[in-house]
Amino acid sequence: MSRRASFAWALGGLLIVGLAAWPVQVVKVRLPKQGNRLIAAIRVGSEDLVSLTYRHSVELTEVEGRFKVGPRSELLAVETRMESVGSGLPNAFPGRTVVRNGWLVVDEGRRPVGSIRFFVVPINRIRLSIADRPVDLSGLETGTLIQVAAERTHLIYWLLWSVAGLEFAR
Repeated sequence: MSRRASFAWALGGLLIVGLAAWPVQVVKVRLPKQGNRLIAAIRVGSEDLVSLTYRHSVELTEVEGRFKVGPRSELLAVETRMESVGSGLPNAFPGRTVVRNGWLVVDEGRRPVGSIRFFVVPINRIRLSIADRPVDLSGLETGTLIQVAAERTHLIYWLLWSVAGLEFAR
């Protein structure tokens, strides 16, 4: 093999290793009571939203929590949107609540919330969207516990999940 070909192979190998080690932000959706099985891993940027929408089971009103991923790879509460306020619903806070397009919108101040955990309950009609991509929860049984968390990982791990379905640990 010529020197030029050897150099090209070495450079290509370094490029692959460099890309594999490149850090990326990922929001992972896991099933904690099923061996922490990974059901989604979606790359996100700093401005991408994580949206959890559900119908409140008592008031039968829509509620939407909006989150972003912070610099420390944690979910930050951005705002809570609701059609109305009532029993068991988040409260409207004076000075932080506005009415926008028929929704009461509470500014949550980008406070860290860690991970989000919730149960699948049909009456709630739960919808989860990460970076404008819906996460399919339709095949999960009633009572399934879901955990949504952000993390910084290496591009290679995310690619292994995205392309081959191989899980990566944290």
